[in-house]
Amino acid sequence: MTADISPHVLRTTAPVLDCAARLFAEHGSRGMPMSALTHRIAADTGIDTASLRRAFPTRFDLAFAVVLRSTRERVNGQLAEDDVRACPTDRMSFLVRRHVQTGWEHRSATALREEILPVLRAIDPPRHRDITALTRTYREHVREIIVGGVASGAFQVRDAGRTADDVLETLDSVLHWYEPDGGLSLPDLATVYVDLVIHHHLKSPR
Repeated sequence: MTADISPHVLRTTAPVLDCAARLFAEHGSRGMPMSALTHRIAADTGIDTASLRRAFPTRFDLAFAVVLRSTRERVNGQLAEDDVRACPTDRMSFLVRRHVQTGWEHRSATALREEILPVLRAIDPPRHRDITALTRTYREHVREIIVGGVASGAFQVRDAGRTADDVLETLDSVLHWYEPDGGLSLPDLATVYVDLVIHHHLKSPR
């Protein structure tokens, strides 16, 4: 028996969005008709197809829900787990490790976000603002840690905002080259990036 769930609940239901993210990763954002996506998700999750159609009338609605959920989890998770009492170096090290881990886990949604953001800007500004507001919050969080490190003497940079942008660009570069089968584990990769961010971007003395 399939479950008939309200559209509001479905838009944040993890199994549905996890399945959708996997299908988008396998077939591309335009590789499957919406009817095929709906049937595959229904078969894999046990959710009623009619409920899925009400929640996600179009493939773009489904892609947006995947991206919004992923972005919220990454941003809100970091904010919730950050220890503001820790020293800036430890806070940044934790952020880098978490960013590398969650970035890899959400790599499909991240790639999808980069694809749909320009479209959202043009055709659906409110949804575009929903996502960009989250990314600005994350960027400001990174900048705030850097400002604290500069004030304490741990970091030696002049422009905390520009450095925050450089740090985030560096962290997101993981998605473009990392291969788990290449001999470098994800925790070891995170350690490499901690060193790169702390000592190169933030110029913390060794």
